[in-house]
Amino acid sequence: MLGKSFVKGIVSVPIVLVLLAGSSVIKAASDQPLPATHSTILANKGVYKQLDFADKEDFKNAHKGFIAPLNKNPIKNSKGNVVWDSNQYSFIKENQPASSTVNPSLWRQAQLQNISGLFKVVDGVYQVRGQDLSVLTIVEGKTGLIVLDALSTIKTAKAAMELYFEHRPKKTVSAIVISHSHVDHFGGIKGIAQYAENPAKVPIIVPAKFNEEALSENVLLGNIMSRRAGYMFGNLLPAGEKGFVTSGIGPGLSNGTFSYLPPTMEVKKDIQTVEIDGITFEFLLTLDSEAPSEMHYYIHDYKTLVTAENTGHTLHNIYTLRGAKTRDALKWVEALDKTVDLYGSKDIEAMVTAHSWPVWNKERILEQLKSQRDLYKYIHDQTIRLANLGFTPDEIAEKLKLPEKLDKSWANRGYYGTLKHNVKAVYNYYLGYFNGNPSDLDPLPQEESGEKYVQYMGGEKKVLKQAKLDYKKGEYRWVAQVLKHVVMANPNNIEAKNLLAKAYEQLGYMAESSVWRNFYLTGAEELRNGVADSKGTGGMMNLDTLLNMPVDDFLKFLSIKLNGTKAENKNMVFNITFTDSQVNYVMNLENSVLNFKKGKVASKPDTTLVLDRVTFYMIALGRENLSEMEKAEKVSVSGSKERFENFLSLLDQFHPKVNIVTP
Repeated sequence: MLGKSFVKGIVSVPIVLVLLAGSSVIKAASDQPLPATHSTILANKGVYKQLDFADKEDFKNAHKGFIAPLNKNPIKNSKGNVVWDSNQYSFIKENQPASSTVNPSLWRQAQLQNISGLFKVVDGVYQVRGQDLSVLTIVEGKTGLIVLDALSTIKTAKAAMELYFEHRPKKTVSAIVISHSHVDHFGGIKGIAQYAENPAKVPIIVPAKFNEEALSENVLLGNIMSRRAGYMFGNLLPAGEKGFVTSGIGPGLSNGTFSYLPPTMEVKKDIQTVEIDGITFEFLLTLDSEAPSEMHYYIHDYKTLVTAENTGHTLHNIYTLRGAKTRDALKWVEALDKTVDLYGSKDIEAMVTAHSWPVWNKERILEQLKSQRDLYKYIHDQTIRLANLGFTPDEIAEKLKLPEKLDKSWANRGYYGTLKHNVKAVYNYYLGYFNGNPSDLDPLPQEESGEKYVQYMGGEKKVLKQAKLDYKKGEYRWVAQVLKHVVMANPNNIEAKNLLAKAYEQLGYMAESSVWRNFYLTGAEELRNGVADSKGTGGMMNLDTLLNMPVDDFLKFLSIKLNGTKAENKNMVFNITFTDSQVNYVMNLENSVLNFKKGKVASKPDTTLVLDRVTFYMIALGRENLSEMEKAEKVSVSGSKERFENFLSLLDQFHPKVNIVTP
């Protein structure tokens, strides 16, 4: 779920993605990452016996069509800060076996994702891979270039285009097609649009509901989603064999500035054919699958199928650990099944996805589509079956195994999503978080329960003594579970924090999922050394995004910033007239809730503001002062100016450094 332009008083939000961390916990004694233990070494060695590492088909495809490597010079922003540096992944060697601190299956995925540069998919279709978390695909039109997805940030998108121009004719961008509403596919759009004849009018084609979904996911829960995304994508970890190795779906996430441009055309029909710069695209809407707004398409002229992020070289997330609405597994299955039915009879030479390398050969393409369709349907159906037999989410996650044919397929391995947390997602989608046991109806919060657990177990020293023995036996899951209670009860217990960090570390070293690895290792780092300063992108909620937010979405954001306790017994009514759209809004504060209505005017408002949208946003977010804007004739105020200023004082300022591994 970003950007360097901050708005005072709002949170940096990733969308998808991102990278703030923090808390004010008391630091533990600094402790550097440790080697793998004997138990971890044995577990990782065992992976080589479980999977067919002699199969090199993926490596062959990842190298196919190679034209040129990435420019290895670090990409910097205007302040001289590095926003992307491919050199940090130089420790990943293709023919080198996995370190004992990396799951060999995940190491293989990192090796594949590290095969980067400019590639030819087929004549007329080119890709830049490894320049960001996602992939940039360029389709050569009759007069210019049709860019499919735009990477995460402006600087990386620009670098990808410049690499293409070094080796192909430098034509203008004639159109941009965005496959779905996650920010790592549209955040770099201004870095692409600058190459159009008229950047302000370049056609931007998106699936239905795109504008709404692209902005809404990252606004309401942006603060906590941003914090958790920092864990998920490993942005707070150094790259290396004891730290970050891959995001599973690509390398790391860019630290640059996310941008946004409103689309010019939405694909609204389930199946819709559109000619773009002389090239025929046949679109298939796949809404509410991997993203709420998503689509696949077949490029007739180049016999290339584009499947967005509904299929790829990993098991994906039915529920993403950064936090987002749980996805509908059956809609995902339906999207892949429709793709097979609609395009299976066509002449397909290559399949391009939003991440990773392409797949060639129609037989292999259909095989992958069907395999992943059945992967998600198996997870869905078997989870529901076991739920109906009375098993809880935790029990199903522990019990359910994939059939061997699905399990052994490299593309189905859990480098991003995992079988365990996807099982829990399916259960939660239908039955919610409650497992049916009355003891779990109203449990104590983790700090209070931590104190009670420690008390019942005989005190901190006794728990630590037993935890050390279990750690030596390699029982890291249990050590992590039990020591959480000690740390929540007493965050000043340095010995407990360091032992918990060690347990997290070994779990991270063994994890096949990049996401689980990153969560574990980031948790270990913060337990040892406290929460680092903000690192990486600031979030999607920069000024660039705000200027494109519809008023309704912005007012929803203000509504969730309202501190209900402070607002108790306060009643306020405001009229807002936006001069740039000539639209009226009434805002009503009552019962500690902010409601608003478009096209309405209150007969007896406390305050009336007449101003343009941007000025209102700046004032509401605390970036500009109401009185100063009035003096500058940017706003006309009638009624009580103090009442509106009092309303602004009731809005919380979200702090990005919320606690995760400590109270």
